[in-house]
Amino acid sequence: MGDFSHRAATALLSSELLPVTIRMKLMRALGFEFADDACIWAGASLRSKKITIEPGVFINVGFFHDGFDYLHIRRNVRIGQFVRVLTATHDIGPSHQRGLIEVVGQPVEIQEGCWIGANSTILPGVVVAPGCVIGAGSIVLRSTEPNGVYAGNPARLVRLLEE
Repeated sequence: MGDFSHRAATALLSSELLPVTIRMKLMRALGFEFADDACIWAGASLRSKKITIEPGVFINVGFFHDGFDYLHIRRNVRIGQFVRVLTATHDIGPSHQRGLIEVVGQPVEIQEGCWIGANSTILPGVVVAPGCVIGAGSIVLRSTEPNGVYAGNPARLVRLLEE
């Protein structure tokens, strides 16, 4: 639903003036697939309804989902401030025109128990495996291993955590 009415509604719903409990109830009433106890703070930009949020999810201020393809956030995920999840990209293309006009979409999944650090970016097609921590400011280009700590640009495995 990338039309004007969707953009207007989500812009109003992202206001700092709207209490989070009311924001979540209104978003569910508008057809977003959010668990009853999911929490999204102000400033979120959800460009479509191609997003599912399971129970126990907390999303801090300034979250961005481009909405081109699906985003699934599983149980008990914590997402820091100003995190971006992109599901659209472009093929490189020939030398006379890089970044072809046609959009290529790939879904993103953030699996159970993850913590995504502030100002991180997750790119199309990535699956963040269960129990992962993504360090602040990281750019996640590839899917991760379970219980890994990833950091940097591009994000690399720093260490494995115990289950």
